[in-house]
Amino acid sequence: MNNTEQIKVILASLLSQLPILLVSLVALIMIFARSKELSKASMWALLGFGLTLLLCIVIPVVQNMVQRWAIENRELTHDQRASIFTGISFLWSVLRAISYALLLVAVFAGRRTPPPAFSSGDIPRLPNP
Repeated sequence: MNNTEQIKVILASLLSQLPILLVSLVALIMIFARSKELSKASMWALLGFGLTLLLCIVIPVVQNMVQRWAIENRELTHDQRASIFTGISFLWSVLRAISYALLLVAVFAGRRTPPPAFSSGDIPRLPNP
């Protein structure tokens, strides 16, 4: 596979990531634009969306490189190739999970614990008129 074909494959892969890439990019711009107004949760959101954006670019490039290497390496058996692709897919899954965990932390970061709710015995009663 020549460089032009590789670039086409990578661009096609990036195109499939376009919705996530755009949402992450818009989110990062919004967080940066309002960073002075936002709480510490914005840092976690920045990390989560930043990792998501990075993965949208890195995954297609690395995936293409690994596929090319595995195809060109004639010494690898079919099972070894399958193990390599499974391992790298697991790595991408873990990194995506980390990005979601960072976004989840952003949802709850900086929130105060709500005051305890009254129980029926704690509610003051008004006298009957």
